[in-house]
Amino acid sequence: MLVIEDLQVMMGDKELLKHIDLEIRPGETHILFGPNGSGKTSLIMTIMGYPQYRVTYGKIYFKGEDITNMPIDERARLGIGMSYQRPPSIKSLKTRHMVEICSGDSADVDSLAGRINMTGFLDRDINVGFSGGEIKRSELLQLMSQKPDLLLFDEPESGVDLENIALIGTTINELLERDHTPTKDKSVKEIKKPRSRMG
Repeated sequence: MLVIEDLQVMMGDKELLKHIDLEIRPGETHILFGPNGSGKTSLIMTIMGYPQYRVTYGKIYFKGEDITNMPIDERARLGIGMSYQRPPSIKSLKTRHMVEICSGDSADVDSLAGRINMTGFLDRDINVGFSGGEIKRSELLQLMSQKPDLLLFDEPESGVDLENIALIGTTINELLERDHTPTKDKSVKEIKKPRSRMG
C-alpha cells in the first residue's frame, strides 16, 4: 500500500528526516512514537505532499505509484486523507460544502453528520467557534465522506475534551475497518486493531 525508501526531507536549510524506510501493508495500523522534534509530523506532512517539506532523496510509493513529487490534491484523489493536530478555521466556507467537496457530492452528508453529532454544525463556517472536540469531529466527518484508503492522523486526541474523546475513538475505529492508518500519537488508547505493527 505505502512504501517509503531511504527518504530524506528538508525544510529550507534544515534537515528534517534522514534515511527513513517504511512499509505499510493493506490492513495494518502503524503508530509512530518519539519525542517532540523527532520528525513524526514531518513524515506525515511529507507523505501528504506539503511542498515546504522538500524530498531531497528517496521515494514514496502509494498503491505501486511513485507519488514523491505528486501534488497534495492528486494524492487526496488517489486515496490519502489526513487529520491535523491543529486544523484551520475557515470563514465563509460551510462545513456542509467542504464535506460535499471531499465526497465528490456522493455522500449523504446529513446521515454521516448524524452519526457523530455534527448535524447542527453543517451550516456553520468550518471550525469557527468550535471546541477542540467539535473541530476533530468536523475533520472526521470530512474523512468519512472522502473514504480514503490511507489515513494519516497527527495526534488525534490533541485538544479533545473527555466528552468527545470516546466518540472520536469509536469513529476512528470505524474508519479503520476499511482504512490503513499511520498515526502519530503518544497516547491513543481508543485505537485497538489487530494486525498492527509499531514503529
